[in-house]
Amino acid sequence: MKYILFTILCLTACVCRSQEAQGTDTVSGMMPVADILVKQKMAALHIPGFEAAAIDGGKIIWTGYYGYQDLKMKKKVTDKTIFEAASVSKTLTAAAMMQLYADGRFKLEDDVNKYLDFKLVNPHFPLAAITFGQLLKHTSSIDDNADYLGQFWDANHGDPVIPLGTFIREYFSFQGKHYDQEKNFYNYPPGSKAAYSNMGIALLGYLAERITGTSFERYCKSKLFRPLEMNCTGWFLREIDSLTLAMPYSYSDSLKQNQPWGYGGFPDYPAGGLHTNVQELAHFLIAWTQQGKWGNVQVFDSKAIQTLTPDDFLPAFYTWSKYTTGHGAVLYMHTGKANGVSSFISYNPVDKKGLIFICNGDINTASDWKALIDGLYGNIFKE
Repeated sequence: MKYILFTILCLTACVCRSQEAQGTDTVSGMMPVADILVKQKMAALHIPGFEAAAIDGGKIIWTGYYGYQDLKMKKKVTDKTIFEAASVSKTLTAAAMMQLYADGRFKLEDDVNKYLDFKLVNPHFPLAAITFGQLLKHTSSIDDNADYLGQFWDANHGDPVIPLGTFIREYFSFQGKHYDQEKNFYNYPPGSKAAYSNMGIALLGYLAERITGTSFERYCKSKLFRPLEMNCTGWFLREIDSLTLAMPYSYSDSLKQNQPWGYGGFPDYPAGGLHTNVQELAHFLIAWTQQGKWGNVQVFDSKAIQTLTPDDFLPAFYTWSKYTTGHGAVLYMHTGKANGVSSFISYNPVDKKGLIFICNGDINTASDWKALIDGLYGNIFKE
């Protein structure tokens, strides 16, 4: 499976804000203990390049840039290096949907068929509605058909050649070429169980297109990336300066070296195709934790934020997962894992402190994820 949620736990006008490389505390200028942890983990897991950022009080308080974005070219990771965000992308897709929700364009309990140009039901339960809330909560009973999706997920082919709308209709419509009632849907009613669904999130991207009358890519650029000053961020490789792209790698035990995957892109891109860096992701996280404001711009409605990710985790939240660190801090978080890339985003809804990291290597075990998350969070925020 291409995008995994671990429940443990630019070409034009691209201006990336510069900060010092190599683990600089932007408040005191000191090198935090977190640097040691990152370097140790990179060595143990054979991760070529890694970048991280921490926020507190609505500001970036620390950034760290380590290793190489490209081993062959010996090109180091800098504040301009762009990584694939994998499933952390889902937090941006959910945020885009909550903008439309705040504008009254849909309700969480709405049947998605009110907005689609084809009929969508779970064929095992044809009378049960599939809703926006279920898609955001991964309870829609939509399954990821790995037999079909594996051709896109298991190799990096560059930007997708299938438009999102075509891809969605062929998967979900009764007449679609890749419709499979057994493999595309679970045999339980929508809303009854939770099961992580990349295709459910991809469907949200298409629903945004149906609601707004514009592509999801353009909507995000206009309503998310520009107001958040995420000027180097984009869904597709064609939007990114190729000189800034980090090559994804996986370590070969037999060859005793990292092997490049090439650059990836997938038709279900709202579920995991974002290309960005930690500094620009921090813009998003700051706005999300500051009642929706980035600088003087109200990017997100504060009530919509509380609907998706309530500060008290009640009622049940959407898209993000809940994680408790070894020091007892309770966080909203999302991980991402794709070919040769791993990513993480989190924040504490009480004190609004947040942590982000992305790397061009594999973090595969729960213990390694936990060691990085707990170690970084504990050292940066002095838990």
